[in-house]
Amino acid sequence: MLIALIALAMIFIYTVGATAFIRLTGIGIYKRGGTENKIALTFDDGPDPFYTPLLLELLERHRVKATFFVVGTKARAHPAIIQDIHKRGHVIGIHNDQHISNWLLPPLLFKKQLRKAQAAILEITGVAPLYYRPPWGHFNLFTLIASRPLHIIMWTAIPGDWKEDVDPSRLAHLLKQARSKGAVITLHDSGTTFGADKHAPKNTLQALELFLSDKSSSNYSFVTVHDLFSEAIRSGE
Repeated sequence: MLIALIALAMIFIYTVGATAFIRLTGIGIYKRGGTENKIALTFDDGPDPFYTPLLLELLERHRVKATFFVVGTKARAHPAIIQDIHKRGHVIGIHNDQHISNWLLPPLLFKKQLRKAQAAILEITGVAPLYYRPPWGHFNLFTLIASRPLHIIMWTAIPGDWKEDVDPSRLAHLLKQARSKGAVITLHDSGTTFGADKHAPKNTLQALELFLSDKSSSNYSFVTVHDLFSEAIRSGE
């Protein structure tokens, strides 16, 4: 009984405990950038062969630069989309090689996930990724150390666009509420992840059109996480 309790405690510390500590303290992560009227739109779980190209066209129409945290296996499956993201001036970060929670990964397997995803982006674009976001925002005890020298980007708002039957107008309202100086907003350009609605990105695209067309959004510059955090990273904050 005692051994079982100790094992459970160790698992808790490795997974939930590590995640709660890092996210509450902000140690080793970036989630809000500065005091200027800048917002970073970020998109997880792609690329998606149908929705990501539509998203890229939408961002182009609104002259918005964004950041894509991509899954390595999907990047290798759709290299032309990764090249298009890169050529349009967006930033590409990694989201593990497979969309696996870091709670399930021992240190060596976690490091392998990062290396494979990094190698995929470097091979396709010629540029090594600098930024990382853990799937589901899950950390383990080794995430901060094993992910170096990548910079971990979290968020100030995650409006739940992956859920089933999300109303685009409601989602646009949540995006408007999330507007603030230095905000990082997390959305998704793929609905194939476990627990997501495969058609959810359709609602995300409609909501983004409403959000970016809103007059108040013109008060903000929409930038990449590199633009938002480069000064803080250089200064070691």
